[in-house]
Amino acid sequence: MVHTRAQAAAAAVAAAHMSEMPDAETAIVPHVERASTAPLPIANVPSVADHLANLAQHFIAQTQALAAEHSSVTQLADQQRAIVEELGEALTATQSRLQDQLQHLQMVQDVRGGQIERFVNDSIAHAQEEAQREAQIAASAHLEGVRQKLLEMEAKIDGGLENISQHVQQLVEDSFAASQLQFDFCEESTRAVQMEVEAAATRIKASLKESLELDLQRASGASCLGYHDQCSASLRVQVQKAHTNTQSELNLQVQRQADATTALREQIRKLNVQAKRQARKSDGAALETTVADLVRQEVEERFRGVQINAQRESDANIKFRQEVQTQIRDYQSNSDRSIQAAVGEICKTIRDAVRAATQETEELKRDGLTQQIYGSDELNDGGDGDEPAADEDPALEKRMQEA
Repeated sequence: MVHTRAQAAAAAVAAAHMSEMPDAETAIVPHVERASTAPLPIANVPSVADHLANLAQHFIAQTQALAAEHSSVTQLADQQRAIVEELGEALTATQSRLQDQLQHLQMVQDVRGGQIERFVNDSIAHAQEEAQREAQIAASAHLEGVRQKLLEMEAKIDGGLENISQHVQQLVEDSFAASQLQFDFCEESTRAVQMEVEAAATRIKASLKESLELDLQRASGASCLGYHDQCSASLRVQVQKAHTNTQSELNLQVQRQADATTALREQIRKLNVQAKRQARKSDGAALETTVADLVRQEVEERFRGVQINAQRESDANIKFRQEVQTQIRDYQSNSDRSIQAAVGEICKTIRDAVRAATQETEELKRDGLTQQIYGSDELNDGGDGDEPAADEDPALEKRMQEA
């Protein structure tokens, strides 16, 4: 007879149950065997058959329940697998959207960076042009002031030389008159006149030299200091203004980038919360951690890029300030050299003029002595000879104007 698996299992359980029955129950069987002359078959015992049937039905029911539970577990596993696949697709789509948004943000930032760079370059170029224009204006004004000072000093020198020549002529005339009145004491009067003329010429030359040097030092020092202060203040104001405008624009751009990053962070936070909820439903903790780490890493990289750009812009501003300061120092050194050269030329002109005046005075003294020695006739001739000396004053004035 062919038995099913359930019936075979039931028979095995029944056999095991019969083997585990207590002695009180199994003790009846030997008594029956001893009482009977032949063994009784199992089919003749109705209670055992019923018990086996009940056990078989019980095990069949349990097997069916297990099969139903197995099918439900299989269905749940399939549903969970489908949910995990849907969650993976959703996370993949979310990651692709985040990647697109990050690429768009990168493009926007590149465009903004180019605009900021162009604006900074334009601002720096405009500031440099303004500084150069104002420096040229200040330099032209300073040169005009120096030219006026030179004209005034030349006029003063011309007046001083004219006064010196007049005073010398007056001294010579006085000495000539005294020599004519005291012709007998020619040698003594000649020595006295010579000493007086030399002392007067020395005093006049020293006083004129000191006054001219003091006036020149005061004028050159005041004009140089004023010019340097004016140029430095103007260039500092221009550089500070350009730096302030550039810094405000950079702060505005950084604030805009921060606002955009804040919005992106809020969106990422919402997507992260949504992913967490879906992960809790599908028990995907590892996938949630991976997505959160990726998003956090991208955000940190974006912030790091913004900080690096801000640092580069700050370095560019520092470099521009150093270049402007270098230009200021070069311009000041050039101005100092030009002023020193002008002062040297003026001093040289003054020395030449004083030397020429001294030579003219000595010539006049020699002419006066010659006139006193050779008499009144030669004195008249010497009076005629003073005319070329008087004619030398316009020539000297012309030479100083050309210088």
